[in-house]
Amino acid sequence: MFEQDEKAEKGQRAAGPSPRVASSHDASAELDEEFVRELNERLALTYGSIEDLEHQMLSRGHGLDITVSESRLLEAVGERTLHVDRTVSVSQIAHALGIRVPSATSAVNRLVTKGLLEKSRSKRDARRVNVTLTHEGEVAFRLHSIFHRKMAEAIAKDMSPEERAVLLRGIRRLEQFYAEQRETL
Repeated sequence: MFEQDEKAEKGQRAAGPSPRVASSHDASAELDEEFVRELNERLALTYGSIEDLEHQMLSRGHGLDITVSESRLLEAVGERTLHVDRTVSVSQIAHALGIRVPSATSAVNRLVTKGLLEKSRSKRDARRVNVTLTHEGEVAFRLHSIFHRKMAEAIAKDMSPEERAVLLRGIRRLEQFYAEQRETL
């Protein structure tokens, strides 16, 4: 059957443009395919650019030897502890980042070794390990936060409220897709 379709398509191309106009369904399918291709390309390029810029800003610009993943862990700790006089546990960090506890433990230990985090045992529950930022960790957290704020402001700068709402709906859908995919793994 596919061979017949291919032969018919080749015959139409050889004969010139078809006098019939493509249905709106065909045109929207082509548009959707092109949209999907470009959206995928833009997302991949944007993700790569954000990773590269943030790494350069942290390592070259400020001499911090941390990866983007590590900066996200610092963000998870900083958002939950800074200026609220609280601590966060390794399991809470794992949950916030959507990773397993052993992975969070390894990452926390690396950041403790780098002098960006401190660990301490809970006074109420000796099984619980509390994590807080060191002064150097707070600096890295603030740099990470400033970078992301400037990025968001630059994106939204000339957008109308309607465009901003559409962008946020699209990003929420992207987050939902990732959350659903994570659940299936």
